[in-house]
Amino acid sequence: MLVSVVVATRNRPELLRATLLALKAQTHQALDVIVLDDGSSASARARYGDLWRELDERFRLVLQGQDGQRGQGPSASRNQAIQCAQGELVAFCDDDDLWIDADHLRRAVSAFTAHPDLDLYISNQRVVYSDGAVREDWLPGLSAHLPEMPTLTNGCHQITAEQLCRSGGFAHLNMLLLRRTLLLQVGGFWESVNYEEDRDLFWRCVDRARLVAYSPHVTAQHHAPDRSKQNNVSMTIPPADRWLMAAMVSRHIAMSVSNPYIVRLSLKHEGDLLRHLSEHCSQNGRHTSARLLALQALGAKFTWKWALYCVWLQVKSLMSVLSPFR
Repeated sequence: MLVSVVVATRNRPELLRATLLALKAQTHQALDVIVLDDGSSASARARYGDLWRELDERFRLVLQGQDGQRGQGPSASRNQAIQCAQGELVAFCDDDDLWIDADHLRRAVSAFTAHPDLDLYISNQRVVYSDGAVREDWLPGLSAHLPEMPTLTNGCHQITAEQLCRSGGFAHLNMLLLRRTLLLQVGGFWESVNYEEDRDLFWRCVDRARLVAYSPHVTAQHHAPDRSKQNNVSMTIPPADRWLMAAMVSRHIAMSVSNPYIVRLSLKHEGDLLRHLSEHCSQNGRHTSARLLALQALGAKFTWKWALYCVWLQVKSLMSVLSPFR
């Protein structure tokens, strides 16, 4: 079974090299790797010649745009690569991450082969932080409940949307294999955003998948962005803008899915983000905006502590209105 692996990249040839060599080491040989370069500089693109001499004919390079031009972003880049994909299955690996289990695809493909209704396969990942700290299990909420999940094959288990929603997180792209038909059904990535586009795609795919499998094997290594540097798309966005875009993503998920557990999870997460935005507005003296955002957050998730905060904001808002008349 042919697997298309989508790798979007921009101006990171050294990191990309490690990613692609790890893909080359997979024991499952039926690979179609699409590297979509989104407007890298001329100097970065000039290094691809040496890199491709280390690879083989399974690796395809697609150059988007002119050297150094403004990129179209990861959502549109990945959608373009998906249209080029030839495999029945599609996987993703970011250019600053890598797969660390050479048997990852072999194990996953055997599950898809044994279960024709399997649409989405989730594995586990390790996270390495900029300070050197390591998190060995990205989804401990799932791993802790493995005995409750029906076994499918090769150590993977059937999992429901409800169990995923209760697990306390979502699967990054590096951890996913999907049928290409499922990606096309959901319309691929939402191109209106380039932040948390992976969360948006994940929950829309979970909602439409006929069968979802989870494997606790740690197959990928994700390198968490260094918040002190702007070498990652998300780190170039100010915190308040990130909260605002993440809230919009949450609303988009809730509007796009039918599963009630996913809807509730998304709106609850939106409420948490509205809390951050409310506090941000309050700290910057915009008490009326803070109060309105806080009330929306209270509606999404009621707590007495937050209700008292809303009352306090009401007082601050009234004081700001009355102060010119003193």
